Amino acid sequence: MTTRRGRGRLRLRRAAASTIAAVVAVAAIGLTVGCRHPDPTSVVVEAMAATRASAPRAAGPLRVATYNIHHIGAGELETALAADPDLAAAEVVFLQEVVQPRDRASVACEVGRLHGWHCAYAPGHGLDGGSLGVAILSRRPLADLESIELPFFHVRFNAGRRVALAATIDLDGTPVRLYSVHLDNRLNPGQRIRQLAPVMDAAAAWDGPAVIAGDMNTSPFVWLGHVVPVPAGVQDDRLERYVRGRGFTTPVVGSGATHKWLSMRLDAIYTRGLGVVAHEVEHGVRHSDHLPLWADLTL
Repeated sequence: MTTRRGRGRLRLRRAAASTIAAVVAVAAIGLTVGCRHPDPTSVVVEAMAATRASAPRAAGPLRVATYNIHHIGAGELETALAADPDLAAAEVVFLQEVVQPRDRASVACEVGRLHGWHCAYAPGHGLDGGSLGVAILSRRPLADLESIELPFFHVRFNAGRRVALAATIDLDGTPVRLYSVHLDNRLNPGQRIRQLAPVMDAAAAWDGPAVIAGDMNTSPFVWLGHVVPVPAGVQDDRLERYVRGRGFTTPVVGSGATHKWLSMRLDAIYTRGLGVVAHEVEHGVRHSDHLPLWADLTL
């Protein structure tokens, strides 16, 4: 006769075996079906000035937001940006996983054209004849646009060229440099630091306030062969320690989860020469697998 303790051990062994089998299957898929996205046909930064003037800015902090929109279309992005009053009040929005269809404006700049935003978009890798990249929407004109190519890591599947997008806005007479960033998933902490380093180097050459925002993909795992996750909980700590060592503050570390699953805090806003007086994750805006994160900045 099998005892209760014996049945419990048997269930644990079966669960462990199922977990190992699932990990092996994922690894096999990653190693055999892995692919690299092609480079885009053009790496030119798309820029669009607002066709109408924005309403005068009210006195007070500058609200910025970052949002990985996960390939959604222009209509859904419009809805997402207007879905919550706190998010709708943002004057600068850093976007990641922005689609630029073949021979058309990017989703970000299409929304900008319709709603009076200034827009810039930098293609990362090719996608279905178009591209996928990062963008900045701003109620203020964007100047000195620059695409910063990031180190490539062959992460087995969904690997591709990565870029950050830099632009400058005028904040009450002070130029502020902006960087929209999307780092690879399935990197280990040292690799993640190396991929962000060109952005930090560019910011170090800028003598003034700066904001780095985006999807840093700081999941609570380390990765075996860029495929098998091992719980570790060190990704955000290590990256943010590096960022602080490069002269930036990490003011939204207490934001909580920015992803729908596993309570992961993947997105961040880093600042230099700017104070953060409030920040929040908008849990009610669920058009993507990520959640928008905003912060109010003061000089």
